[in-house]
Amino acid sequence: MYCPFPTAISPLTDELDRRAMAWMERFDLFRDDRQKEYYRRAHIGRLVGRSIPDGLPGPLQAATNYYSWLFVFDDAVSDETENGTPTAAVVTYLTRLARVLTTPGTPMPHDDKLAMSSLDIRSDLAENGTPAQTYRWIDQVHDYFTGLSWEAAIRETDRPPSLNDYIMLWQKSSATESAFAFLEPAHGYLLTAEELHDPRIHALRDIATALVGWGNDIISYNKEAFRAARYDFPAVLNLIPVLAAEHRCSMQEAADQAADMHDRTMRRLIELSFQVRPQVPPHTARFINGLCQWVRGSLDWHLASDRYSNPNNPGEHTADNVAMPAIRSSPANAINPAPLPIPAVSWWWDVSPFHPATPHGRPRCLAGPTGLGTSAANAELLIRPTASGRPHLQTADRPWTGTTFPDVGRDRGKNFDTLT
Repeated sequence: MYCPFPTAISPLTDELDRRAMAWMERFDLFRDDRQKEYYRRAHIGRLVGRSIPDGLPGPLQAATNYYSWLFVFDDAVSDETENGTPTAAVVTYLTRLARVLTTPGTPMPHDDKLAMSSLDIRSDLAENGTPAQTYRWIDQVHDYFTGLSWEAAIRETDRPPSLNDYIMLWQKSSATESAFAFLEPAHGYLLTAEELHDPRIHALRDIATALVGWGNDIISYNKEAFRAARYDFPAVLNLIPVLAAEHRCSMQEAADQAADMHDRTMRRLIELSFQVRPQVPPHTARFINGLCQWVRGSLDWHLASDRYSNPNNPGEHTADNVAMPAIRSSPANAINPAPLPIPAVSWWWDVSPFHPATPHGRPRCLAGPTGLGTSAANAELLIRPTASGRPHLQTADRPWTGTTFPDVGRDRGKNFDTLT
């Protein structure tokens, strides 16, 4: 698979991993010691450490706890339950949990470990970010729940979805957009609503979400297929069998098609991000770099994690390790620049790199500093914690330097500027 973005890892990674395991144990999220070992060898802290290698400690830990929760939650609700969970039960539970996250005072059973632990993540994010950032994460978690409800309905039909439906479903049920919500607090800036919902940024988020999800599908398929057959888990819902059913081809041919989809989409991410970055403020450009780094970090972690290379339960040796695909920093062959012929994503190639508000691509300044010179006009909103632990905004000319941890790769974004 093609991915030219540089690999990196946070110096906090091992500590993130250790603390996340202790956090899961505190909320009693493991079914038994065997499952605990299954998650320990996944090294979830390395996923966040590779995806946000230059992030601040507090938001990184909240993100690691969230990913740990996601794996437990996903396995419990859909992937690794005998015969799956009934759709009605899934929808009912997800609706209640969505309400609990939105309004923490909502009554809930005190023995609901998943709800209690999700509220703890919410609390950590609130302490390390702003209310807007917290509710952005909650909104994206709601989207994830919507995807899981749709996924449960598809599983009940016992028929594979169409390729277009699967692509739309996976954009929600992969939970990737909710993970991206940690980029802002981890890097100490705040995107305005106008910046976050700029059509160009929306497209880049959607493209990055697809690349993370498709990479997961390509790498995890062999593991998922084995575990479904070996342990009577539900049938695999994955891009590869969906492509095989859609095009009536072998699994290997479908895997090759999935890799081609990935590489063509990677080319579009590089092209659009290269065009948009010079047009936006520095903090928005950093968000774009964060999306690109997340794509690379996710690939690196999936390829190295025992969760995907070793399909056995701890203590069992009934299957060989799964062969992993290679990551190429340059494409092996010329990549087709044409849009993918899939309605759910073909619009990515129609997005203009110029700001939609003006005919010449120059965004209008609706509000902001005037008469204060160039440095004020280019001021970047940053967040720093106060003595009370509540964050407030400040400009880039007075950045917060209170962290004792090294800021790895602060200039890494410059590498992306050379990509073509």
